[in-house]
Amino acid sequence: MKTHEAPENLDPTLSKFGVGRPISGSDWKALAWLAFLVAIGLAAFEGLKPFLFPHLRIWQNQTMTVCAGTIAASCAGYYITRKLERAVSKHAGAEKILALERNVLRTVTDNIPDSIFAKDTKGRYLLVNKAFSILHGVKSPDDLLGKTAFDLFPKEQAAALYADDLQVMRTRGASTESERTALDAEGNVKWLQTTKVPLIDQDEIAVGIVGVHRDVTQRKKAEQLLRQSEANLAAAQRLAHLGSVELDLVSLDEPEKNPLRWSDEVFRIYGYAPSEVDVSWKTFFRLVHPGDKDRVREALDHAILEANAYTIEFRIIRADGSERVIHERGDIILDPKTKKSLKLVASVQDVTDRVLAEVQLNKTNLELAERVQELQQRSKEINVLSEMGSRLQACQTADEAYVEVAAAAEQLFPEWSGALCVISASRKAVGTVANWGKTADGENVFAPDDCWALRRGQPQWFKSAEKVTPCRHTNLTQVKESLCVPLMAQGEALGVVSLQLLRDPEPQEVATRPSGETEQRMATVMAEQVGLALGNLKLRETLRNQSIRDPLTGLFNRRYMEESLEREVSRASRNKTSVAIIIVDIDHFKRFNDTFGHQAGDVLLRGLGDFLNRSTRGQDIACRYGGEEFALVLSDSSLSGALLRAESMRQEIKHLNVQYAGQLLGAISISMGLAIFPDHGTTISEVLQAADQALYRAKREGRDRVSVWATESMQMEAGTHSRISPTDT
Repeated sequence: MKTHEAPENLDPTLSKFGVGRPISGSDWKALAWLAFLVAIGLAAFEGLKPFLFPHLRIWQNQTMTVCAGTIAASCAGYYITRKLERAVSKHAGAEKILALERNVLRTVTDNIPDSIFAKDTKGRYLLVNKAFSILHGVKSPDDLLGKTAFDLFPKEQAAALYADDLQVMRTRGASTESERTALDAEGNVKWLQTTKVPLIDQDEIAVGIVGVHRDVTQRKKAEQLLRQSEANLAAAQRLAHLGSVELDLVSLDEPEKNPLRWSDEVFRIYGYAPSEVDVSWKTFFRLVHPGDKDRVREALDHAILEANAYTIEFRIIRADGSERVIHERGDIILDPKTKKSLKLVASVQDVTDRVLAEVQLNKTNLELAERVQELQQRSKEINVLSEMGSRLQACQTADEAYVEVAAAAEQLFPEWSGALCVISASRKAVGTVANWGKTADGENVFAPDDCWALRRGQPQWFKSAEKVTPCRHTNLTQVKESLCVPLMAQGEALGVVSLQLLRDPEPQEVATRPSGETEQRMATVMAEQVGLALGNLKLRETLRNQSIRDPLTGLFNRRYMEESLEREVSRASRNKTSVAIIIVDIDHFKRFNDTFGHQAGDVLLRGLGDFLNRSTRGQDIACRYGGEEFALVLSDSSLSGALLRAESMRQEIKHLNVQYAGQLLGAISISMGLAIFPDHGTTISEVLQAADQALYRAKREGRDRVSVWATESMQMEAGTHSRISPTDT
């Protein structure tokens, strides 16, 4: 029998569904009556057939007999089939209920925390659950089926258990074993409480037992801890030095006449020997501190009159003159019959050490709160510095960095005014690039030597009350304290962070300020981050210029122009505007190089680059396209506007005077090719090719002119494709 198999006939209610029972007598009678009726019908039909159908031939008679038999057999078969279907349906319903009950039994036994088992009369396990198998270190409950206690326990213990099982079956009564210990599969000691009941069959015969092991280990441990706790409490009470006080309430109107008794511990707390003082109400109040007498008297009078418990702490003056703090708790004992107050019982304890500890704790808590507040402030400052550093890393220009530094400094130094000053490229002046707070009327531009921090490369602290030479850029009439911290990067001073604490406009009581170490430390950390960020921006700007600028002319290079063209063309497509591209070429530049030399040619190229840079708008792009060719990108420009600007530049270039080695190089002229996006091409390459072709046309037509690309079918000079011919202006 498997672990999860239920015994047969577990639920008598299943019998109503016909599960497991034979066909009853009523069923046989119904079948017999059916057969009898069919036979009677067929016989009657055969007897009446000659009268009903006298002229039938033999084969017709036989055919009619077969048909009648077939009809009768079909009716009988239909009836029997319906009976079988109902029987099968009842059987299926019973099977479902039986499966449900088995599932319920399986779920309960497998998930209950207690160990459940069932044995037959020979002690063999018929049923065990998962908890039982886990308790005995067996992987599956099925492994225990058919085994006995002798397979799990020593012989003596197994014999005792089997004897107890037999006793339960003989007496048919529940048997609860005394608590015992057992070892689980891991060797841990478990306390078990076992309950057994006899397993009775339908004939009221005991065929086995059913038992439950309940793990009471935690309860036993709790009982053990409770006993230990009670022992510890008793010892603590002996060591607590609790004194007891009893006051017989003979007269409620005159408490001083009531008898009073102290325990020996009360005498020790008050600093007297039992024989040195008379125990009385008057003596007690003589020992109470004068400042607490009224409060103690009021608390005791109220407790006695109202028959209420009380708790009070007060000071006493001991025999040696020292003060101690006493904690007293008391209650009123009432007469059970009359409910009158009979006695006041109280406990007395010296809590001076606790009170002093509380005072010290409060002081420590205040110091801790101040420390926590300081740590929170430091954490806030660190977050601000971290956020500033992160944003500085994202800045692309120095101007963006100046704004971020001012915003962070205003949070880090809310009581201070300040400025961020940067040394100019000539390193002859220091200019203010950002301010925060209420700025003083100081110098916005000053010489590097005016700041001691820049001179020494170290922070410079100034207080008006101290004999320290201030920085010359500080307005001493408005500033009472100042701090300058240099901005350093790669050993080079980039500027200074200047903090000022302004004087109050109205005279106020002078408050003692900290030494300023916190501000100096924070300003130093901030200056380090700002210096590194500005140094990185400066280096990044230098590298960027080197990557996008032509080293000879200072104009943008061809790669930058192509990248910018993509952006400008995309913007023009979205906004439905146009972009003009002008390619410029110096006329007879080779002849010029041959005459004056290549160095003079470089000077001429630089001069032309300066001219183009001055002649373009801020939104336009001037670049060196290659050799003596230059390109201009005019955004949001029409054909007519671009043509006017190109013609104007062509005329102005003739007045350009370029000197080399003290000698004028002479007048120059340029040829220019103009194309418009999207009129002259839908892509960048098409527009550039159109401008280039327009330039070639200008050069073929005699140079010193501006040509605009126009559509005209003509054979390309290369002889391979038709080309688009520009038109002279």
